[in-house]
Amino acid sequence: MLLVVRYGIFFYSQKKIAQIQSNLVVEVDGANARYPNLPLGKLGIFFDVNEKRRIRVVFPKLTSDGIEYIYSWHNLASIRMPILEKIDAQGRVNLKAAQEIAFLIKEHLNFVEPEILNLKKQWIKTNELLDLVETSDFYASQQGMYQRALSQIESLLDKAEELQQVYIGFIREMLIGRQIAGYDPHLLPDNGWAIDKQYKKIKEEYQYMKDTAIAYAELLRTSQI
Repeated sequence: MLLVVRYGIFFYSQKKIAQIQSNLVVEVDGANARYPNLPLGKLGIFFDVNEKRRIRVVFPKLTSDGIEYIYSWHNLASIRMPILEKIDAQGRVNLKAAQEIAFLIKEHLNFVEPEILNLKKQWIKTNELLDLVETSDFYASQQGMYQRALSQIESLLDKAEELQQVYIGFIREMLIGRQIAGYDPHLLPDNGWAIDKQYKKIKEEYQYMKDTAIAYAELLRTSQI
């Protein structure tokens, strides 16, 4: 009997986690008290789940010139799926805003920030190798290759940082719109079309960056053979 109960609890937990991962937007008990002045109240964006089934949630917060992400771990029991029919008018405003920026925040955190970190590591490593070949008698002829590689990495890094500012600016504008709508829910703009257009533009930039990075890596690999 105990085994059946444990299996039931495990199955329920896995089902709930799957719902959270699918919907991204979650309601966290006590979040607005723990972190005051959150634009989305107790709504956050799913980020990760660990082996103990604790959920890591991201709460976006406005700053004077950008946005800040608050990362916070919570027990699965304190996480709820927001239901539109069961929340008040202010909650609906928060939920609409959260749903519209959820995928942007996830892609910002899962692609752009790691990409910038990876490119910075590549720049440091390539610059170190360039310093070495410049002092070498045997490999001095490879200086041009590493200088070109460094230039390409710098170009990609500039594009990645530019892309990051697109994300930050767009998410910030939507959070500001949510704050304004707090005075009157009818003031919240319908951003569906604008988000779709911007999303497609960003995805094209993503693909361009990926293709460029892959082509560069292949060029460097074949040059070293």
